[in-house]
Amino acid sequence: MPRALAPYERPASAAAGPGSCSAIAGAARRRPEQQLRGATVTRRLFTGSTVWAGATCAPRPAWLLVEDDRVAALEEAKQPPPPADDVVELPGCHVLPGFVDVHLHLSQAAWFPHGGDGLEWRSLAEARHAVRVAADAAPQAPWLLFWRVPRFAWPDGRLPTARELDEAAPGRRVLVSTLDMHRGALSSAGLAALGLADHRAGDFGEDVTRDRRGRPTGEVWEAAYGVALQRALADTQAQRGEQGAAAVLAAEADRCLGYGVTHAHDPYVSPDLHGRMLALRATSRLRLSWATGSPAGMLSRPPGPATAPDGAYGDAGREVKLFADGGERAAFRLPSRAVVDLFAGAAAEAWRMRATGPLREALRRKVILRPGHLHTPYLRYTDTELTDLIAGYADAGVRLRIHALGNLAVAQAARALRTAGIPPGTATIDHLLLLDPATADLVAASGATASYQPGFIPRYGDMISATRTDRHLTAFGARLLQQAGVPLALSSDYPCGALDPLHNLRAAIHRRRPSGRQLQPEQALTQSEAVRAHTVTAAASLGVPGAGGLAPGQPADLVICDGDPFQPQTRVTQTWVAGQPVWRAPDLTRGP
Repeated sequence: MPRALAPYERPASAAAGPGSCSAIAGAARRRPEQQLRGATVTRRLFTGSTVWAGATCAPRPAWLLVEDDRVAALEEAKQPPPPADDVVELPGCHVLPGFVDVHLHLSQAAWFPHGGDGLEWRSLAEARHAVRVAADAAPQAPWLLFWRVPRFAWPDGRLPTARELDEAAPGRRVLVSTLDMHRGALSSAGLAALGLADHRAGDFGEDVTRDRRGRPTGEVWEAAYGVALQRALADTQAQRGEQGAAAVLAAEADRCLGYGVTHAHDPYVSPDLHGRMLALRATSRLRLSWATGSPAGMLSRPPGPATAPDGAYGDAGREVKLFADGGERAAFRLPSRAVVDLFAGAAAEAWRMRATGPLREALRRKVILRPGHLHTPYLRYTDTELTDLIAGYADAGVRLRIHALGNLAVAQAARALRTAGIPPGTATIDHLLLLDPATADLVAASGATASYQPGFIPRYGDMISATRTDRHLTAFGARLLQQAGVPLALSSDYPCGALDPLHNLRAAIHRRRPSGRQLQPEQALTQSEAVRAHTVTAAASLGVPGAGGLAPGQPADLVICDGDPFQPQTRVTQTWVAGQPVWRAPDLTRGP
């Protein structure tokens, strides 16, 4: 009887026949006769594969020698290999540095399997039905949670109201989250639990949508959404108990290893959960680090370094996450002529969908027209506020991570970093979805690393093109940033984007939208550039070991794929951390 897969395990490639890399990697091992039975393996030799070697991540046929937890030697395959305690033959395989994901919401994504997945919902009616079914199926759940809702793809173009959620799940606390996790919908019980059904809603300004009589409709944005998410997850974790919550996090860490992620950096962990993450790091084989932020919620303004926990944050130093703009409420600047494209794009989408949803959403977006340009007024800070907050954290020895989607927010973040005198290499700007050359130059001058997510293109590329902003700005401008001299780290933003690093590498070079068309193909990376961005540069941006890639003296964190990582059928079959195997595809013969 076949062994059942653990929650974090995935089937190996369907192409894994008896002579494939997958099969050979698991079964064909040579052990020198002189090796004593039961002796500790300290020198392990990987042969027969293509190794993406060094800081440039250049692929070449080579052998790789690992001694204890470090790479000891790497040479061309034609060079005679040294003796080793163990030899792993990998014909047809590719060996890459372990993937370092600098933007992976592990502490939130861990709870997604314990809620409903709304990605396949196609209308408001489907959403209401799913809520009704979940309410009947989980009568004791403190919250009914629903994730990854693609509101923009619905003809209705909106989330359910509190009244509609109440009809589907009377008296229950419900939170429905959009794909970007910057917007959600709450039932009346959910609003009441947060104090948002009364006067406190005014504390969040426009982050709580109200009807004409000033009553909350149930729709929450940004800071208000982040507070709701924090409360819902806290209540759900409390119901599970300490051991149950720890098991949920451990399963998610193991799942990351199954995709070849050897170091996951969570961009926001509440100060209240700092101890739980330290406990996870102490028991997990995954290298793990995180940033802190506001105790109130991920998208709230942090009060300053006094609330930041002391000590290391897992495998990296102290870091804080700030938000210069929002998700759908991104702060961007366009030439004034773009106003025609913005509304024409919404009209075209409404016509395509035969629905008014896209037009309604376009009319809700604030746009300010000025001579020569327009902008969306969604910056979360003034320049002075952001600069002062950054300087305070930097003075306390805390690294900076700044969310900035639109070019207006990116420019503000870059200026603030430079004004505050932040040293190069100690700050990261996340996303940079919409850019122009002048803004890319500002980022370069700030010394910050750019963390971008090309894996969004196969999911959101058509939506971005439908807004027609890509006619005026560069979307996911990897080439633009590199030409400006900005260090580029590739990340997932999972669960908003896909976790699979191979998917994200391929998206960085192919840039194919859901329709199959390419999004600004001139912004594509080369294969080696993409691998370097997801490994070497990513490690350097966190200030952790691994910035030299697979090279002598570097950590022996590596990923074995059953073929060329840029071919669609290729899968990760083994993950190694510190010279030890920590995950194998479940159909492989178990090795050491």
